[in-house]
Amino acid sequence: MSPREHIPRGNGPARPRLLVVPHVFADNISVREIEFARRLTRHFDVYCLIWNDALHVDDENALKRRWKQFLAALRSVVTRQSLRTPWEGVTYVTAPVLQTILLQRAIGAIRTARICQSFNRRTIESLTDRLHISHLLLATGTFGFPRRAGVRRYFDIVDWIPEDAYSPGMMEFIRKELRSVASQVDGVFAVSDPLSEKLRKDCGIEAIPLPNGADLAALRGVSAAETAALRSSLGVDGKFVIGYIGNHGNYTGVDFVVEMFGHVRKRIPNATLLIVGPAECWRTLLEAKRGEDVIWTGAVPPAEVRKYFNVLDLGVLAQGKTLGTEFAFQLKIVEYSACRKFVVATPLQTWERLAWPNVFLTELKVEAWVEAIVKAQQAKWESDWDTLIEAFDWNVLADRMAAVMLGGAQEAPKCES
Repeated sequence: MSPREHIPRGNGPARPRLLVVPHVFADNISVREIEFARRLTRHFDVYCLIWNDALHVDDENALKRRWKQFLAALRSVVTRQSLRTPWEGVTYVTAPVLQTILLQRAIGAIRTARICQSFNRRTIESLTDRLHISHLLLATGTFGFPRRAGVRRYFDIVDWIPEDAYSPGMMEFIRKELRSVASQVDGVFAVSDPLSEKLRKDCGIEAIPLPNGADLAALRGVSAAETAALRSSLGVDGKFVIGYIGNHGNYTGVDFVVEMFGHVRKRIPNATLLIVGPAECWRTLLEAKRGEDVIWTGAVPPAEVRKYFNVLDLGVLAQGKTLGTEFAFQLKIVEYSACRKFVVATPLQTWERLAWPNVFLTELKVEAWVEAIVKAQQAKWESDWDTLIEAFDWNVLADRMAAVMLGGAQEAPKCES
């Protein structure tokens, strides 16, 4: 990267400068902090750190996946600092990042976390100095916050860990780390009300609930001609399209959806199941079902995903009830709803509280889901439901976040649910 004095600066009044460190980096799916970064450009000069993220490397073969993840993590630690040409108002920054996969098996999770935090803190401190950063939004615990006066620091907590997968000692370490981070920052955001309450109860942390959102203008801006063309290219003209869109890891219940769909076809003969997005861990299952009205697109360019939401007649979300999913905020339900689609989903805490009329919350039982889908097929969208969704536009949510970061408010202005 160029020396500090060569960083371009405007001639007008200095704008605050925000550095965003997302919880993962990926350019083929929607990532919460990157979505915020694109909208926060109205309030800040925005920089976003990117790296070869091992967490986002996938392969159906477990051995190949681990090897690819290791190589990705190795590349990220030897990356040089550089700036990329701004895109959508955001300047993306590459810099050395140390990921836990390189050390954890050798020295254990707790020592690895300490080393990663120390290494990555130095990266953030270097970027903070060189880019004249005034505000930092960080969303991963493998980065320590910079020790720099005059930088306002905010932590974004996007999910909760699966407690049953960790030892009591590790869980206490995680809680202690979260309390330590909260004591160093100017504010903490949490992705849902249930997660905010969990943090208060378990860690004594007061976190501001700020949900995930959707790009309503883009989703609703798809023309009827574009939708018709995509339906034709997918071969689903005249079909009732049940869609599952997202990054389909092993927790997403694709196997349940495929099984359930076999029963749906008995009730809705013209039904088609459309799985959109990366789903390598389900490849064998999905390939076996081709020819049975199951279509898997694989990864779709982010700019094209909005078209697939409009192609659907019904959206589904089949995540099982775990500590991770119960405290999350599943943005796909917002995106389905933004396109005025009915949704059948697991009754997770966030959606039980919001109780949107277009979302049929249904336990993960095949017969119950079949009945819910048949009922949703016959339902009609009410125009006044649109106002429920509009409070969850990324622009609205980014303004709430900016109000906290620039005004020092203790909580963001509320959106009605």
